[in-house]
Amino acid sequence: MRIYANRCHSFDYRITAAHPCAVDLEPTAVVGATRPFFDCLVLAIGVDRGDLAVTETAATIVKCIAAQTDSGYIVIDGFARWAMAGRGATNPDIDVLTGLADALDVLSELVERLEERGELVHQMPFGWNTVRHADVMDGEWSNRVIDLGTTERPRQAWSLTPRALRSCGVPSR
Repeated sequence: MRIYANRCHSFDYRITAAHPCAVDLEPTAVVGATRPFFDCLVLAIGVDRGDLAVTETAATIVKCIAAQTDSGYIVIDGFARWAMAGRGATNPDIDVLTGLADALDVLSELVERLEERGELVHQMPFGWNTVRHADVMDGEWSNRVIDLGTTERPRQAWSLTPRALRSCGVPSR
């Protein structure tokens, strides 16, 4: 899993068109309507096969970054990294629909774990083209790239205490 985290003064997106594997839109989502967020943490999350095993660790790290940046909403835009060119997308032995279902499961699990910990989370519709605008903040915690592999980090205990500040142990670049 690779997480690109950006702390934004403001972020908005507008849904424009569906890809072939796009999920159904929620009843509140409207194609062409702009969805604004303020003082938010915007995450682009690339999901790889087997990433369900690191979802709890990802939730812990994201919660820590949200606490360090004092973000209101966490906005998640997920995609399947393995479906990108050169990463096995054209391999005939790969079941694309199973891989997409697994990616959706990982993203849903991450959203659920963050919401259990008291975070306000919005998941952008998976597989849809969007037009985006972001006013990204400056500062130490404003931009992060986090790489998590299924064997890189042990499971960590977590607390339901909202926004407890502590060291994140974030493997970032």
